[in-house]
This record gives sequence, C-alpha cells and structure tokens, in this order.
Amino acid sequence: MRQRVKYVGFTAVGIAVGLLVSPPAVQAAVNYFDTTRTVSGWGTVSCPSGWRMTGGGVAALPDNYYGSSTSREYVLTGSMPYGNGWKAAAKQINGSYSSYSGWRFSTSSYSATVYAVCAS
Repeated sequence: MRQRVKYVGFTAVGIAVGLLVSPPAVQAAVNYFDTTRTVSGWGTVSCPSGWRMTGGGVAALPDNYYGSSTSREYVLTGSMPYGNGWKAAAKQINGSYSSYSGWRFSTSSYSATVYAVCAS
C-alpha cells in the first residue's frame, strides 16, 4: 500500500511541475486539438474555407480475395496532399480463370476513403 501511494504522489508532483514549467506548451496542445477537425470522403477531400490542411491519409483498402476461379485485388497507386486537402488513387484488379483461356484480368479505378486533418 505504501508503494502505491508513493507512485501516485510522484505522478501528481510530476504533472504539477510539468504544468508550472511549460504552460505555453500545454496551452498550445489544448489549442491545437480545439481548433482541428478531420474531414473524410471518397477519392479527394478538401478542408472547409478558412481552414488549412495539416495532414491526411487514406483508409485501409478492402481485403484481397483469391478463389479457385476468381480473384480480386486492391492496389493503392497514390496518396498525397492535393490543394487544401488530400487525394488518393487506387485500382481494383479482377481475375477470372477458365480451363480454355487461363487467367484473364481486368483493371478498374477504385475510390478509396481519404482523410484530411484541418486546422483553423
């Protein structure tokens, strides 16, 4: 029991000292999270007017599927800042097998879910 009280006391003292020593850093962190938001969409997203993009990315693509006579694969071909937002491009590759012609593949574009982190 004494050991537990000792650690709780050290933790409380550490937090108090941290707040006294660097209040601007703590305030900056609070302000950052109060003034940011994440927007999402398909393919391309933009931050609202008056906001600026500070980061972004793309969600995980669907799982690939491999069967005995069909397959489906997803490939991310790009993920990048785009204007005041984020853009991602992906492809879906479908395969089909027949004993007469073997494997045949077709490719189509796939619109991935993208995110942009915006700050005001």
